[in-house]
Order: sequence, then structure tokens, then C-alpha cells
Amino acid sequence: MSLLLTAYCLLTNRCAAQTDSVIVTGRIRHLSAQLYRESPTVFISRNNILQASRELVRPAPLNLDGTFRVSLPLIYPQEEMYFNYGRISTAFLASAGTLNIELDADSLFSVAVPFKFGGVNAQVNSQFARYKAFEATYPLKPDGRKLSTQIANLGDEAAYRIVSSAYQAPFVAFAAKEKPFPLLKRWVGFVNRYNAAAFVYDKATYENENISKALNDSLRPPNDQFLTAARASAMNRFATYTSQRLTAETGRTNGLTVRALALLLERYGKNITAGERLRLEDYAQSNSARQADLRFFDGLVKRNPDTLQRLVNYETLIQRAIRQFDSTTVDYLSAYWLAATLPTVTLDFARLLYDYARPQVKDPALEQSLDELYRLEVKDSTRIRTAMQTLRNGGRTNNALEISPGIFVTRDDFGNGSSLFDKVVNANRGKVIYMLVVSPTDDGGRQAALDAQRLRNTYSARDFALVYVPMSGTDKSLWPELATRYNLTGDHLLLTDSQLFDAIERLRPENDLSAAVINRTGKIVKRNAPLPADFDEARKVIDKNL
Repeated sequence: MSLLLTAYCLLTNRCAAQTDSVIVTGRIRHLSAQLYRESPTVFISRNNILQASRELVRPAPLNLDGTFRVSLPLIYPQEEMYFNYGRISTAFLASAGTLNIELDADSLFSVAVPFKFGGVNAQVNSQFARYKAFEATYPLKPDGRKLSTQIANLGDEAAYRIVSSAYQAPFVAFAAKEKPFPLLKRWVGFVNRYNAAAFVYDKATYENENISKALNDSLRPPNDQFLTAARASAMNRFATYTSQRLTAETGRTNGLTVRALALLLERYGKNITAGERLRLEDYAQSNSARQADLRFFDGLVKRNPDTLQRLVNYETLIQRAIRQFDSTTVDYLSAYWLAATLPTVTLDFARLLYDYARPQVKDPALEQSLDELYRLEVKDSTRIRTAMQTLRNGGRTNNALEISPGIFVTRDDFGNGSSLFDKVVNANRGKVIYMLVVSPTDDGGRQAALDAQRLRNTYSARDFALVYVPMSGTDKSLWPELATRYNLTGDHLLLTDSQLFDAIERLRPENDLSAAVINRTGKIVKRNAPLPADFDEARKVIDKNL
């Protein structure tokens, strides 16, 4: 899974009041001028338990003498963090206090363990670095493909035992050579346990099978005080598995109660008359309705289908989860589902959904984790709203309207899709065009949109053009907001549903996420071209037509 690296600042009063934090200091000794020019910044990154695919990064600029200092808040008592400098990286365990990391530039690539730790957890971090060096040369590291074959026909408990043993094997071998500190043993033990849990959840999701309750509970140890990448990943896989199981209950079990649906409609429904509001109050009090009354509810939902349907879906999953899991698990699922939805909605709906769902999360660590992600989604709200106002002022027909620096929008809600397609292509004649068709509500689509910026930055604007074609959705503001939020510089062709059909007919993509390369004369030379993540292959196709 590719990582979305997001530089962030925690500026709210809530985080300012947080007392637990780690100060990471250090020095790169014998730092040469050339090395400083190549890599003037150290990066310290950390996880968020609700989004394993997003690694939150705090930059620490190097001083001329090679020293650096950065402070990061802690949500959990022990957090696995990551030090990155150029091509050198290591994980370390952070706790409240000051932690020191030192390297020698003269021996960065000539020793197995180039890091020297001081401060909190110094001995454990030093031993962990030695363990990772040992693991790198261990011949029997777990192999995902072999494990999948090995457990293909086994029950979930037997499969977990085999996978867990495989992940733990390198540490068992290391412990036979060097006695591990108790804290290291717990740290690595939890990592291996969660790695095995993720494997089992993936297997169950792929095979659409239930995991036994006893094993399911044991895969998520209670009172775990460690936050690691493995834990975040396993918990996310658990949420995916759970979502599949709960969604499959549609038609077999009831969703929302009449009271819950009536309250949602009363609070968020649009254009509710006084008479309709009285009826909703009656339904909420009685918590019952006849079959014939469903038409009344359907009519109210249709007045604001996107907002209400999302809220109904969210609340339905929560109610089903309550019937199957304890409060701790429901708390996590409530926070995870909200965090997973935030990147797929506009600012206005993100605030509405956050205000609705956030009070349902009770665990303090999950509250802080959710707040951290919400702030990241809305931190550029002023800039985004300015861009959207520019788009609205441009009306429903725009030709390369710059809504934010480097972000150009072309649209004509009354025109022909094929003509609009040609307009963007003709405007970029003389350049090689890389056209990316993406869905703004899909994680893979958003990541591909970000990856495409690397291609754009590789070539001169005189020779290369990047054109985004977002798939249409119920909310037409979503893609322009995302483009502004993530600084997706390039041309953006906004098409209606019918116009999109015309464009897709020209591109003939094999998947919802696809790319095409158009040469300098405007001819499509490569349909279903390599996606931006396949950077080298995409470059080959582009270079061939330059």
C-alpha cells in the first residue's frame, strides 16, 4: 500500500493543551556541504490508528552543524515513530520526554547499525536497531505467498497459529543470541501479533467468511498501550472485514429504528414543513411506523439524498455493530468509518458529518486520532472556499479558469462531451498529454491523482500537459475541492454524466482508474497507459512521444 505523506501542524487548543509529547533531538556528525545540500531536512513520522495508509510527517530542518530538534504530541503512551534522512531510515519507540538520535555521515552506508540512541527508551531502541539488522539477513523471513498457500484450506484459528509463528520466528532466533529487554519483547511481540492478525483478516475478507468470535477478540488485545504501524494496519483490516460482514446483513436484519430515522430527517432534512415535522416527532416518540409510511420517509430522503443517505448508512452500520461487538470495538468502528469518509466529501459535508458522528466516539485516544485527521482535511478551508467561489463566479461555462495557482478548470454544462474533450486537447497541442481518469471518492483514485504530480514535475510545461478527468458524482464540488486541497496542478476537465460518457467512449478505459497518452498532434497513442504509480513505465510511453 502506497503511503500518502502529509506534512502537518497541530495548531488547535486541544493539542496545545496536550501534555504528553516527545522531543526528538539529534545530530548528523561530519555533515558535509554536499550532503547538506542534497538532504537539508530530517523527517520524523508517526502513525494514526484510524488511517494506516497515511503517514503523518513532521520535518526537522538541519542546522549547519548537523543538529536538529522537533517536538511531536503523543496519543498513546508508547508510539512507534520513524526517522528518515535521505535513504537512511529506522523505526524507534517514543515515549514522553526527550529522545536523541545521532549518526555519523562518514559511516552512514558502511555499518549495519548507523544509529546511536539516547534519552527515553535508549537501550530498547538500540537493541531494536540491532534486531532489524539481524532480521534483514535472517533466511526464513515470512513469505506472504507461501503463507497464503499454506493456510488456504485451514480454519481461522489454525491459520492464525501458523502465520503468527512465522512472523515471530526471526525474533525468536534473535532472542537466542541476545537477551531482549522486556519492553522490546512486548513491542516486537505486539507487532508480530498484529501482522498475523492483518493476514487473517485479509484472508477472511477475501474468502467472505466469518472469523470465530473467540479468535476475533484475541486478535485485538485489550489495553494495548503501543501504537505501531502493524497495529494501525491490522485495525484498519479489521474494520474492512467488519464492514463487509455488516453490509452483507442488508435484507436479513433491520437497519435503523423508526426513531433514529425520524430524528435524522428532522435534524438534517431539507424543506421540512411544519406538518411533516409533527409527523416525524410522532414517529420518533412511538418508534413505530406502518409499511405504507415508508413512502413518506423515502420522499423526505430524496430531497437531500447525498447527505441523508450517508448519515443513514453510517448510523445503520453503527447500530448493527452494537448488536455484535462490545463498546470498545464499536468506538473504534465509529471513528474509523468517519475518518474513512472525510476525504471523500466536501468541506461542508465533512463538518456536518464530523459534528454528527464525533460525539459518538468516547475513547480519548480515538478522539484525538480522529481530531488529528479532521484538522488535516479542513486545514486549507479558506483557500478551498476561495477557489470554489472563483469557480461559481465563472458560471457553468469555463475555459481554463484558474481557480487556484496552477489549477485550471474547463467546463460547459450545456456543451457536448466530445467537443469539450477536443477543446482541452487542442489547447495543449504541441505537448504530450497524460490524461488521467479518476474517481474522487476512491482511495486509489486520489492516490493516483497525487502520484501524477510527480510526472508533471518531471517535464517542462512546454512539452508536457497533465489533464485530470474526474468521474462524475452527486456532488459536483468534490473534485474542485480535492484538486485545491492537494494542489493538483494541471488541467481539470469537469464533465456532466452524459458528457463523461462521450469522453469515455473516446478513451475506452478498461477500469474506472485509467490513463491515456496523447501525442503532440492530438492523437491518442496509448489507451490504458501505465498509471502514475508505475512511474518508470509511464515515463517510457511519454518519452517515446516527446
